[in-house]
Amino acid sequence: MNKLAIVTGGAGNIGQAVVARLAKDNYRIVILDMNPDAGKAVVGDFAKRGVDLDFHCANLSDEAAVKATFAAIIAKHGRVDLLVNVAGGSFYRHKFEDFPLDHWRTIIDANLTATFLCCRAVTVLMKNQKAGTIVNISSDIAYSGGENRSAYAAAKAGILGLTRTLALELAPAGVRVNAVAPGRIETTKVRSHYTDEEWTKSNERIPLGHPGAVEDVAEAVAYLASDGAKHVTGQTMHVNGGRIMH
Repeated sequence: MNKLAIVTGGAGNIGQAVVARLAKDNYRIVILDMNPDAGKAVVGDFAKRGVDLDFHCANLSDEAAVKATFAAIIAKHGRVDLLVNVAGGSFYRHKFEDFPLDHWRTIIDANLTATFLCCRAVTVLMKNQKAGTIVNISSDIAYSGGENRSAYAAAKAGILGLTRTLALELAPAGVRVNAVAPGRIETTKVRSHYTDEEWTKSNERIPLGHPGAVEDVAEAVAYLASDGAKHVTGQTMHVNGGRIMH
């Protein structure tokens, strides 16, 4: 029987790369995303490649929606072997003193609260299975901070604390929990924030001299999910071209 993977934010650039990589490892895959049109488009695109996906549209910062969505997935499949929490985003940038509370809460909820709720939704199941893996997507900004991005930095740092704590709690059941902290990854959204000149100049600050690709993040996820990482838990894998060494 193929293992079941759930990928949140599965309709985004990184989410799709993770799905494509996990498909190579023969996972059955369920994607979660709050954008119904994008989710359906991804399902259609992968179907053309011979990969069948299930899609659930849900606001993952809403407790009731997460409970209902995961209950439906578990009722259908009976188990969850891998959860990859990709969903999130920066959304708003403000000077700290001008950061509106509603914008702060939106970013915290979309990143940290959503990760918490989705992890909590599989914790008892994985403990009962005595098997399972969780991979949470953080960011190098959790380490470096980011000008005008205090909420995002706080949320992504919070994900690291959650990852380590959950790893400790689930280790006795043989369940592993790790994180990936991407640096500059060339996605449509990230690229849109820069002119060509700004993009080239900012990439010069990366020791390897170029941004990462979404596939680089997906490969890190696949490794942490694999038996090759069977003795790895509570760790953060950095994918940043050397921008931060930790």
